[in-house]
Amino acid sequence: MKRDTEQFKHDYLPLQPAMQRMAEHLLGSEEDAADVVQDCFVTLWNEREKLRRVVNREAWCITLVKRRCVDLLRKRRPTVEVDERTMAMAEEMTSASEERLRLAMTLIDRLPERQAQAVRLKHFDGADADHIAEAMHINTGNVYTLLSRAYSSLKQMILEYENRQI
Repeated sequence: MKRDTEQFKHDYLPLQPAMQRMAEHLLGSEEDAADVVQDCFVTLWNEREKLRRVVNREAWCITLVKRRCVDLLRKRRPTVEVDERTMAMAEEMTSASEERLRLAMTLIDRLPERQAQAVRLKHFDGADADHIAEAMHINTGNVYTLLSRAYSSLKQMILEYENRQI
């Protein structure tokens, strides 16, 4: 049990800031976002055995937060008649957003480890260059170099992906 606790803390607690930001963005409330994230952590803990098979924990957690936020917003909204076409469009948009997030996570995972780490710290944890430098034990100049190279590689990978889709 102690090993489970330590592994859980190591694997999932660092994702809390990104989960919180996503929930705040979707809900517009820091308090509601904190409640959703806490609920997600309870779910993650209760399903920790299943989570051993998860390849990309970040994407899994962000998707879980998004779904919980949508559920909460649905409970709160007044009931309004919505035609099937509008509903289908909304589902398509949600599906497309999730697909873009999965693609972004996949492409970031293909970067060299240090570049991927810098991108995750900046865009998922909201860290600035000084914090990234401290976390990675490098100077801020190297942070900018890593991010620049990562963005260049990501741009190339996106272009290759788009060319395959045509």
